[in-house]
Amino acid sequence: MKSPIGLYEKAIPLQVPLTQKLTLCQQLGFDYLQLSIDENPHRLQRLAWDRSQRQQLVNFLFAHKIRIQSLCVSANRQYPLGSPTDSIRRQGRNILQKAIDLAADLGARNILISGYDVFQAPKTILTRENYLESLQICADYAAQQEVMLSIETMDDSFAKNISAIQKLISQIASPWLKIYLDLGNLTAWEENNVGAEIERGIGQITEIHFKDARYVSRDGQGQFRNVPYGQGDVDFDGCMKLLHRLNYQGPWVIERWAQVHEPYQEQIITAKNFLLSYLNRYFSN
Repeated sequence: MKSPIGLYEKAIPLQVPLTQKLTLCQQLGFDYLQLSIDENPHRLQRLAWDRSQRQQLVNFLFAHKIRIQSLCVSANRQYPLGSPTDSIRRQGRNILQKAIDLAADLGARNILISGYDVFQAPKTILTRENYLESLQICADYAAQQEVMLSIETMDDSFAKNISAIQKLISQIASPWLKIYLDLGNLTAWEENNVGAEIERGIGQITEIHFKDARYVSRDGQGQFRNVPYGQGDVDFDGCMKLLHRLNYQGPWVIERWAQVHEPYQEQIITAKNFLLSYLNRYFSN
């Protein structure tokens, strides 16, 4: 049995219809598409799909032998779960709860959630407490639907490593809250001991974003996105050998963003082949 390989939806331009994205995903040999729910009105509107629209999509998935196995809910950048403003915080929780409903209807098993209390705003004791309060509410709702929530290692200091996420999880009474590993984000914080962090959290990692990144300390900002595979600072050989030793059996997701005027299909194929070269080297037996 091989681990499933997924494709992040934003690797395909926004204007491409969802059914066409799914067809392309299947044609390129991926096992599933990771659906994006961000602050873009087009993607947020998916949370309002009625029963008929959801049924049509499920029928399409079955007919074309492709899945939507996980959701990436990044709309909480605009509506953070730890916001000091009650109305924004309630809206953030509402978005995540609707995403849980959508995941349950589509058969998606996992939701990537953002690991920060507030985004590009002052972090305080209050914003952390608000985040934990919202997290408990949403984890309870996810438990009722039997959908996993996974906090991602982030490009934000609030959850820049697995240790920080484990501290948050320890405050929440729920088995439906785990860790989403982003190899690029974890590596980019140069002070992180990547190997030790992965060892510490291996039993809680549900899914892995496979991407490259550059150290944040190198130029004061670093680069968390759009670093060509093999041109950043991620030690892919070390990470993959470690994950094999730790018996990671979960799915992998190619995370990239389609750029204007680039041959995105070729870029996706290049990225997939890069991942396969490591899976074949370290996970073939």
